[in-house]
Amino acid sequence: MSGDLNQAKILRNKVNRAASKLKYNFYQTQIAAMHESGSHDWWKHMKTIMGLKTNGKSCMQGLANKTTDGDCGLLAITMNDFFVSLSDHLPRLNKSHKVFDVNEELPNRYVISVCTTFKALESVKATKATGPDNIPAWVLRNYANVLAPPLTAILNNSLREGVLPMEWKIANVIPLSKTIPPVSVEKDII
Repeated sequence: MSGDLNQAKILRNKVNRAASKLKYNFYQTQIAAMHESGSHDWWKHMKTIMGLKTNGKSCMQGLANKTTDGDCGLLAITMNDFFVSLSDHLPRLNKSHKVFDVNEELPNRYVISVCTTFKALESVKATKATGPDNIPAWVLRNYANVLAPPLTAILNNSLREGVLPMEWKIANVIPLSKTIPPVSVEKDII
């Protein structure tokens, strides 16, 4: 009987070694093929290899299922409240603090040129996701020549008055875990 057990262990070890070699060769082949692709395709392929593609579902869905009965909105609010609570002890920023007096002329070092704004808009990656304003990145890039002058005027006026439009302070924030499943965040939220 012990001979069969020893033979089974030997065969199991051979299978495990063969599986390890096959995995190594598979990943080496995948990585070699990725050297030929662009950075967008490289990351897309890398996420697939690492198992981060979840058929359109967020990798946070599992955490939402465990903590908030699958409600991702409630999970986002819970996480936001947690992160806000980390800075509750810090003093609030003084909104009246300005770099220079509003009546003074804007110093040259702060003036933004139309050319600078145009270059920034033109360098926007068209494949990036939209922000809270739902303006596609390709619109900013393709119409940079039309958008640069009014946007530059808004930026310079904002600097002159020392006030940033409230709409520019809003962002879409998607928390991404460094581990799957995100155990450390899960423990802190509950």
